[in-house]
Amino acid sequence: MHPDESRAPAETVGAPAWSQAGPAHPKLDKSMPRASGLGLRAHLVLLVVLALTPALLLGAVTTWQLGAAYRRVAETGLASTARALATALDREIETASTALATLAASPLLEAGEIEPIYHQAAAVGRAFGGWVALLDRDLRQTFNTSLPLGGELPAGAGHPFVAQAIATGLPVVSDLFMGATARRPVVAMFRPLPPGTAGAAPGESRVLLLAFGPERLATLLERQDLGHAGAFAVLNDGANRVVARSAEHRRFLGQPAPSWYLEGVRGHTTGILQGTFLAGPDMILAFSRLQQAPSWTLAVTMPLAAYLAEWRGPALRFSLGAAATVGVAAVFAILLAGRLLRPMRALAQDAERLQQGKEPAATPRTEPIAEFEALRRALWRSGLALRERAVAEGRATAAEEAAADLRNAAERRELLVAELNHRVKNTLATVQSLAAQTLKGTGGDPGRFARHFSARLRTLARAHDLLSRGDWRPAEFATVAHTALAPWLEGPSGEERIVISGQGRLAVSPQQTQALVLALHELATNATKYGALSRRGGHVELRHEVDADGVATVRWTEKGGPPLTAPPARRGFGTRLLERGLAQDLGPGSSVELRFEPAGLQAVLRFTPVAGTRRGAPSSPSSQPAAARG
Repeated sequence: MHPDESRAPAETVGAPAWSQAGPAHPKLDKSMPRASGLGLRAHLVLLVVLALTPALLLGAVTTWQLGAAYRRVAETGLASTARALATALDREIETASTALATLAASPLLEAGEIEPIYHQAAAVGRAFGGWVALLDRDLRQTFNTSLPLGGELPAGAGHPFVAQAIATGLPVVSDLFMGATARRPVVAMFRPLPPGTAGAAPGESRVLLLAFGPERLATLLERQDLGHAGAFAVLNDGANRVVARSAEHRRFLGQPAPSWYLEGVRGHTTGILQGTFLAGPDMILAFSRLQQAPSWTLAVTMPLAAYLAEWRGPALRFSLGAAATVGVAAVFAILLAGRLLRPMRALAQDAERLQQGKEPAATPRTEPIAEFEALRRALWRSGLALRERAVAEGRATAAEEAAADLRNAAERRELLVAELNHRVKNTLATVQSLAAQTLKGTGGDPGRFARHFSARLRTLARAHDLLSRGDWRPAEFATVAHTALAPWLEGPSGEERIVISGQGRLAVSPQQTQALVLALHELATNATKYGALSRRGGHVELRHEVDADGVATVRWTEKGGPPLTAPPARRGFGTRLLERGLAQDLGPGSSVELRFEPAGLQAVLRFTPVAGTRRGAPSSPSSQPAAARG
């Protein structure tokens, strides 16, 4: 008897004696504890969050490591630029020092022939955009190439550097000082001459000076591309004053460096510092000392905001993507819980009615979940059996039967909940694996992760809907293929992009259905990106057949796509899913073979389908989804 046939009028079978009875076990009802703890919806949300937590933690660690790697790269780049510019300045100073040494070694200078050496010195001074002067310990100038020979000369400047050069007998690179003749800030190289030469009295030494403006060094810094808006390079002398700057040189020339910079460079040859550099925002800088002028330091800076934004931006985007992922997963869990709770509440109400001696409430449609529908039918059958026994055997016997049926229904409900829990855990384990593998395949890019993970979740949902409509029974392969490939079957002009055909009736189990839907989704996605579906006119042939031993073969053949020169060097998530996971999910003895032919990818899947598959039977059009049949 069908459950719905139990809606006959009561007088046709007689009013059941047990229908007027109260609860079979009132004492049990009073002593039964109320349900407590978290409900199914909360458990599903908690399970989703726990399932996604490892993948999100892995992404967070990866994002942090990428940020640390960027900081190291940025700091290494600043340090390399500082060393390169310091080397360039060393070469400039060394060139000037060499020219001055060559002039100092001239026999004309040693013989005290001032006029010829004046013209040679003038040429050297012009080459460096400056001038050459000869002066004694008291800063009296013998000649200065910035003035005519023989004219009246003022006392020179740079006394501490002249005295140092004479005292040590070694060349000296000065700090920034005010030139006595030029009346503007200059830097100079001082080279002492042997005592008694260049017209000096016996035992006295004179010093040859090559001076030029710091603009020459600033021009060298300005030619360097520092790569960031607001970045600049600055050269400080031994007195910690600005000698040259790649930006706004004239504004900051001669200004003292900030105290935090002096503390940071003291006693160090190179290093990384952070602070406010004179006027402007906070900066991060790398400094390096010059070899030709060890008291000088060259610093290369970049805005601290730009340095921080480069690694904080990806971290923020990942955080937003992770929050969105958890939110979407929680919404799916809540929706799934709502779908499960409605039939469970209805069944609980039916059980309560049976326990009170009443018939179960009428259910207008069958439940989409096979186990719930089976329990609903069992409750109806229990109600019918109780009513028949009550009429035939009396109220006492019917009550005992009702109690037994209720116990059986409770046991079946416990089994159903256990099966439901097992199925939900399997589904969430699949979701967790998809999330972890997708994250690994996208290299920590939140945007790519969200797109790929959402597409695979939708594919998994289509497989779940297909199995739910079929009460989790074996499904026709043609229906599975049309469900998985629905977005790619037709091109923008209505042309057929994927041709599905087959020989023999091929039925696949629920586990095989989920595996095939995911595999076909990955094949179609790959074909859209790199294969036949990426070109106009390209298409795919999907054909299945069953041999005499009952082994099914599914062939995916791409045609009209870009030619393949070699197999891909990198195996992505889709390839691993096909080569490793798919063969296991299809069952014992299954195999997956990917052939990267010049004409296009070919995939061959072999597995043993469920019982009911027949060789030679044509695929039924009714097995196709409504959208596929037109």
